Amino acid sequence: MPISELQARWVTRVFKGLCKLPSASDMLKDISSKQAEMAKRYVRSPRHTIQVDYIDYMDEIAALIPVNFNIWLLFLTDPKLAWEVFFGPCTPYQFRLRGPGKWDNARKAILTQRERILKPLRTRVVPDSVSHSKETVVFKAFLAVALVIAFLGWFETLFSFVK
Repeated sequence: MPISELQARWVTRVFKGLCKLPSASDMLKDISSKQAEMAKRYVRSPRHTIQVDYIDYMDEIAALIPVNFNIWLLFLTDPKLAWEVFFGPCTPYQFRLRGPGKWDNARKAILTQRERILKPLRTRVVPDSVSHSKETVVFKAFLAVALVIAFLGWFETLFSFVK
């Protein structure tokens, strides 16, 4: 879906006359080179007909609109956002930071996307299972001593058969 959203933004700008298509010969050369790259990289099968490298393809379309940005400049102007864009998941929000179709809440969406990814996984509240009560510590110490004694007994029995 993210790819189709960016494609729709680009084709809309082409239909409006705001973006120009390359010449037919340039487009055919690009298609040939991309098909050759895909043939090397992907399995040929009836079910896998259209495959692209997600990030490279999104960046390519973003440059055509243009809504791409310089990550290094972003590190200088907004390091927190740049860190999340660079090391976080690649989501379409980053193509709403600037240019046509800019969304004022894109920054907030990027900075909170991890919370929204994890939220469905937190279906119930689980109490903190770490307990440092005196009884727990004593029980663990007793268990450790019992295991050491059992191991030494087993070890002694093993060597009594060897003699």
